[in-house]
Amino acid sequence: MEILLVQMAIERGKPGLNRAKVQSLTANLKLTAPSLLVLPELFSTGFLDDSALRPAGAKAMAGVAGEDRAFLASLAAKLGCWVAGATVEAGPAGPDGNGGFRNLSLIFAPDGSERNLYRKLHPFSYGGEDRLFAKGNEVVTVDMEGFVVQPTICYDLRFPELYRSGSLRGVHLILVQANWPKARQYHWDTLLRARAIENQAFVAGVNCTGAQDSLIFAGGSAILSPTGEPLALGEQAEGVVRAKVDVDDCTQWRKQFPALRDRMPWDFYEPGS
Repeated sequence: MEILLVQMAIERGKPGLNRAKVQSLTANLKLTAPSLLVLPELFSTGFLDDSALRPAGAKAMAGVAGEDRAFLASLAAKLGCWVAGATVEAGPAGPDGNGGFRNLSLIFAPDGSERNLYRKLHPFSYGGEDRLFAKGNEVVTVDMEGFVVQPTICYDLRFPELYRSGSLRGVHLILVQANWPKARQYHWDTLLRARAIENQAFVAGVNCTGAQDSLIFAGGSAILSPTGEPLALGEQAEGVVRAKVDVDDCTQWRKQFPALRDRMPWDFYEPGS
């Protein structure tokens, strides 16, 4: 399968412009099936802050998920490929006092049908996301062209237990869709490689670039092998980062170096067990 990461500068709060940019960046792609196109976190809106809780902001966000669903379904059908696009969904506030939004990744098949969705399990509390977003409550995997794929979003990358849970479900390919700031770019690079190595899985991490108000983003999208070696790396410019991956490389490495077999059971690691 070929993986294509759309590294783009996101115009904050301008969904129409961002969808048009995705169309422009993908218009001349030559694809061979099977392929998977992956967009950054909140690709149509950019990073959200407390302004989304005000009446005007909440109204602007209310219809974004539906519009993005239609756009992503059309994009998948037009290109004839799988598409993973991350968007914002409005809903009722949760019991932890958040504003009722959900940060989610939508997975579309080449025929344009929606196959699954994942809601971000770890809102970024350092940036105030916990005031906006309700937590997801499920580890999600998707069967895709012989690969078991795990979608995750940005801050999730700091929580290795999420990815170990995926590996125990047979995941071959981890997706990380992000708005990861330049100030912590070294963490992004290091954690992507760590997740690949420790889970013996391909990792495809797509980040945005450019600026959103005072936040600066430096791209660095990457496709990594199950041994942590780079198959394709983005720098800071907009563009599509692409590489072909083979599920056999994952399964063969796990047979050759069966580290996952040697882990202790979950309850061993819990304090007091």
